[in-house]
Amino acid sequence: MDNERAKFYQAGDGSYFYSADDASKWDLLDRMGQLNLLHVLKKEWEPEEASQSKLRKVLQEINIDEFEDFMADILGICESFEEMVYEFEGNINLNPEYLKRVYPEEKESLEKLKKQIRDHKEWKEKHQASYSFLTKKLLEEDGKDKNQDNL
Repeated sequence: MDNERAKFYQAGDGSYFYSADDASKWDLLDRMGQLNLLHVLKKEWEPEEASQSKLRKVLQEINIDEFEDFMADILGICESFEEMVYEFEGNINLNPEYLKRVYPEEKESLEKLKKQIRDHKEWKEKHQASYSFLTKKLLEEDGKDKNQDNL
């Protein structure tokens, strides 16, 4: 019975195929796809003159052999951010629910974090320019520009 058992061939990504040729072909297709993605990422995320982004610079140095691990790390970071980041109207902080779930012993830190987030909200409410104020200011500036154009 063991002699009748089909033999499978494993590709580089862990997928199994019925033939070594199919596994090799899949590896080639996978590598081509990764090269395409890496090429576009490098082009789209070139370092900008005004930017100090280390990630943009590192991305330019990634070679195809490092790409799979790099992408796995990036996806892992994205998943972590989704879980641990609290964002409210531009305020970014650690999510209190994440802290409570992952570090239940950190009750004092949790209370400090909640207070910090409350303080940020209150500060923004007190100091943020209102929409009507900004609209009025833009209209005044636009009027000045039109008057100068007519001179």
